Amino acid sequence: MKRSHFYRAALLVSLASSALAEPTPESNADDQAPIEQGERFPLGWLSDPDEPADDLFDALTSGKIHLDNRLRFEHANTTGSRSSAAVTNRLRLGYESKPIEGFSGFIEMENVSTFDGDRYFVPATGDGDPTRTVIADPIGTEINQAYLRYNPKHFNDSDLSLDLRAGRQRIILDDSRFVGNVGWRQFEQTYDAVSIRTNFGLERFSAFYAYIWGVQRIFGPDGLNPESESHIINTSYRVAPELSVTAFSYLLDFKSDLPANSSDTYGIRFSGKLFDDPNETDDTIAEYELTYANQSDAGRNPTSYDADFYAAQLKLTQPNLGYLVAGYQFLGSDNGVFAFRFPLGTNHKFQGFADNFLTTPAGGLQDLYFGIGADLPWGIKGGVTYHQFWSDQGSNDLGYEIDVVASKELSPNWSVLAKYAYFDGDRTQPDIERVWFMTTFKF
Repeated sequence: MKRSHFYRAALLVSLASSALAEPTPESNADDQAPIEQGERFPLGWLSDPDEPADDLFDALTSGKIHLDNRLRFEHANTTGSRSSAAVTNRLRLGYESKPIEGFSGFIEMENVSTFDGDRYFVPATGDGDPTRTVIADPIGTEINQAYLRYNPKHFNDSDLSLDLRAGRQRIILDDSRFVGNVGWRQFEQTYDAVSIRTNFGLERFSAFYAYIWGVQRIFGPDGLNPESESHIINTSYRVAPELSVTAFSYLLDFKSDLPANSSDTYGIRFSGKLFDDPNETDDTIAEYELTYANQSDAGRNPTSYDADFYAAQLKLTQPNLGYLVAGYQFLGSDNGVFAFRFPLGTNHKFQGFADNFLTTPAGGLQDLYFGIGADLPWGIKGGVTYHQFWSDQGSNDLGYEIDVVASKELSPNWSVLAKYAYFDGDRTQPDIERVWFMTTFKF
């Protein structure tokens, strides 16, 4: 079978699974059909998830099946390129064993397919038409996660928590600004790493460490997936609901693949909730975030630089009504030569959905933003955000962006989303417009 025919067939099968995702009136979306003797377990589990396995055979055969199918249409247009249109489908299928003496395993494959790969361009792999606007969703199949885990929660009567993983895994820290999975793209970013999370027996404390020797980026099996000798350290302490303090060190050393992303970053983050009374369900909640970090070159980076990062955000939420948010981010530059970067961050989440600033310009970046969200009729959640951008060096106007998003949960396992981004560039920046329609089914 030709490669294109295979991907089309896979996409048709995935479309059929999405169409059948809505539960029938007589079924419960949280449960699946009875396994035996009328017992019912949460969707995906082959046996009772609260009971540890009796032996190795039971651990391997009575675990949990994970299925995630996301079908998406993306239209993109930018200055100097032809418009793009991509219909892509991501099928993610995994299996998680039941724990035995605290040990378990997980493996997950990921396939991205498309009807027509010639209507958009993926520069990281060379796929598609280079005259068209970039849409970073290549096609292919890869192992997304595969790790062994030790988490003795069923056998530990003390307050000590421990979660140890070895292998390819998803890592998301804090708001994913510095370390994340880039979950918006069809292929996600995962890490070949050994990681450990523990509280050392302290109720409000959390410590995370990972040694990363490889990064499986969002460009699939044919993209650049750099080798690494990186150390990730993140510790936090919740002083009170109003204040959590997080200190972090991200020591990134990439080999010959991406040496310009090698850096040492040290920072501190303050966050918390104000006016959040657990006895009241309709009071306004104020959430704040304050972050400072310093970054300098490290490892094999050919450029010597030193830059700062500042971020502040305040969000007011009225339950069952909506939210208001305002924030500012400063991505500093070292004399216009090199600027603060986020090589492992979920950068689509910040500086606008149009993705114009995924890599910080050498002159640095300032981003002032305001947003409003609302719980709309028919269970729709909507939001609008406005960004104004300037450089650090010279404070030059770089343009503005408007982002709009609306989503609806059709069932506990099925959701739909529409999103729009328009970036109006100034000076050397392009104009960019992107539109998405997406449906996701998972259990």
